[in-house]
Amino acid sequence: MKEPTLKYQTLRVTALSLMILTWVVIVIGIISSILLGIRAATMQASITLLLGGFVLTAICALMLLATSKIIHLFLDMKEDLSEIARLTKTKPKS
Repeated sequence: MKEPTLKYQTLRVTALSLMILTWVVIVIGIISSILLGIRAATMQASITLLLGGFVLTAICALMLLATSKIIHLFLDMKEDLSEIARLTKTKPKS
């Protein structure tokens, strides 16, 4: 495995921060959904708030996770394409 370059360190930190934020959103979303579900007035409202909160949490978490993975994908593509470009610049044999 090759050593990552420090050229795009800010993007790597951003991707890592998004990954951490994803887990924070998941934890807070689950806890708040359960608390809202418990405090609801009727059983139907309780189930609706609980399931709605879980679905909303899952959607938000997937969006954050996908953004983080796309940043990693673009950085890996850049490194691979740079390596290919470097390898194709060899001198032709006469």
